[in-house]
Amino acid sequence: MTYSLSHDPHQAGVRRITPAMILAEMQCEALPRSGATKAQILSALHTEPRALGLQPRQSDLLGFLISRTKPVDWEDDNLTICSVRNRDICERFGIERSTVKRWLRGLSELGWIIMRDSPNQQRWLRRDGRNGAILEGYGFDLSPLSRRYDEMLQRVEAFREREREGKRLHKRAMVLGRRITALCATALETTADKPTVMSIQQNGHQLLALRGTDHDLDILSPLVEQMEGLVERLEAMIAGADPVEMDPMGRTDGPHNTDTNPNTITKVTVSGAGCAGVGIEERVVGSDSASRSKASPLRGFKAGPNFLLQLVPDLRDLCTSSRPHEAELIEAVEMLTGSLGISSHAWRQACSVMGRYEAAVAVCVISAKARKGKVRSAGGLLRAMIERHLDGTLALDRTLYGLASDLSTDRTYH
Repeated sequence: MTYSLSHDPHQAGVRRITPAMILAEMQCEALPRSGATKAQILSALHTEPRALGLQPRQSDLLGFLISRTKPVDWEDDNLTICSVRNRDICERFGIERSTVKRWLRGLSELGWIIMRDSPNQQRWLRRDGRNGAILEGYGFDLSPLSRRYDEMLQRVEAFREREREGKRLHKRAMVLGRRITALCATALETTADKPTVMSIQQNGHQLLALRGTDHDLDILSPLVEQMEGLVERLEAMIAGADPVEMDPMGRTDGPHNTDTNPNTITKVTVSGAGCAGVGIEERVVGSDSASRSKASPLRGFKAGPNFLLQLVPDLRDLCTSSRPHEAELIEAVEMLTGSLGISSHAWRQACSVMGRYEAAVAVCVISAKARKGKVRSAGGLLRAMIERHLDGTLALDRTLYGLASDLSTDRTYH
C-alpha cells in the first residue's frame, strides 16, 4: 500500500496560519508583560481605537474578548486566555461565522491576539479553583495586549497630539483665508496687476475649500504652507505698489463715490423706508433681528443664516461656528465667491447696491443653482441681479421659496 505525504492545508478543522500571524506572534512574545490590569487595558483600548489602527468593530471584538477574562488572568505572568466560542461571537455581533474568522485573523495578523489551538481544535480552560489563575487553556491568547500596553499609551498620546495640531492648522487655514480675501481687496485698489490678484484670490479660495473637516495633517500642513505663501506674496505686492484707484464703486466699508446722475444716486441710496439719503448698507449692518426693507430683493422672505447653511452646505466649512451670525456668514460668502468665479468687484458692487446681507443671499442662490447645473456664469448672473435690483424688478423671494421647497419641509428656516 502506498501512502501519500500530501494533504490539503485548508481542510476542515485546520486553522490557516499566515506569515503575518507568525511574525506578529514572534514580535509580541519578545516583549515582557507590563503588569497592566484588565481595567487599564480596556481603558487604553477604548480611549482612541483609531490610534491603534483598529476599526470600530475590531475594537468592540477585542473588548468583548477581554470582558470574558478574569482580573487574575492579567496579574504577573498568568495565562491570559479567552475560550469564547465563535458561535457566541456570532450571536453577540449578529454576524456570520465567516466574518468572525476574518475578524479574528485580522486581529492576529495585527499582533493583538495569538491563536492557541488545542490538539482537538476545541477551546477550553482549567483554573486553579473557581476564580483562580488559568493552569491550562486553549483559545485566544490576549497577552499581547499586556505586552504592548506601553505602546498603546504612546500611540494614543501621539494620535491626540496629531489631532491637536490638525485642529490648530484647520483654524489657521480659516484665518489665512480671510487674510487673503482682505489683502486681495486692498491689492485691487492699490496695484495695477489685477489679473494676478484675482488669480491669487481664486487660488486661496480653492485651497481653503480643500481643508475639509477631518483635521488631516497630511492635507493641512502643505495647504497652510501654500496659503502663507500667498499672503506673503500679496503683502509684498501691496507694500511695493503706488496707490491706484481701481474700484469706481468704492469700498463697501467706507463712503461711496457719488454719481452725477440724480436717478442713479436715488436708486443706490434710497432705504427700505423710501427715504433718500440713507444708504442701503446702513440698514443692513447689525440687522440680525431687524426686518428687511420693502425695497429689499428678499421681499419679506426670512433667509436667516441657518437657512443659508442648509441651502449651501459648503458654507459650514467657511464659518468658525455652527450657528454663525449674519456678519460671520457674510464673510464666509465672500470667501465662497472666488470658487464660484465671482470677481471681488462684482461682490462689492452687489454689497453697495443691494446691501451686504442681501448680496450674500443672492450669492447663495447662485451657488444653489450652480450645483444643479443651472448657471453658466455666476459673475454674469450676479451683475444681472444688480441691474434688475436697480430697476426694481429683482424678486429673490420667488426663487428662495422654490429652493426652500426642495429642502425638508419640517425644518424652521430662522
